[in-house]
Amino acid sequence: MKFLHLVVVICLAAAVSSQSHDLIVGQATYGDVIVFKQNEYKYGFPFMVRTSIIEYPEPGQHNFAYIKAIYVKDNERDGSGGYPTISSGGVGQRFVKIKLKTQRGYGMNFTITIYGRY
Repeated sequence: MKFLHLVVVICLAAAVSSQSHDLIVGQATYGDVIVFKQNEYKYGFPFMVRTSIIEYPEPGQHNFAYIKAIYVKDNERDGSGGYPTISSGGVGQRFVKIKLKTQRGYGMNFTITIYGRY
């Protein structure tokens, strides 16, 4: 019985330490194409929180595809990565604004992929 408790505690510790902060909105299906892909990387500084705003399409550009899916993958798998949020637009729209925010003292490493259909 004690062995079972030890195994459960080890599994819980492994699950907590390997958390990532991915954001998945919508679902890409057959016929959808990648309309935007970008890697966003920033170093961490002690006691600082860093932010980044990703806009699609870029200001001054036009987009004719409707967004079907947004995948924001946190490449920091140890739980020290940042937090992505969608501040405007999104699935079903022709634009999106994504805010990326780091944890205090850490950096960020995200891959943003947006699928759309013309």
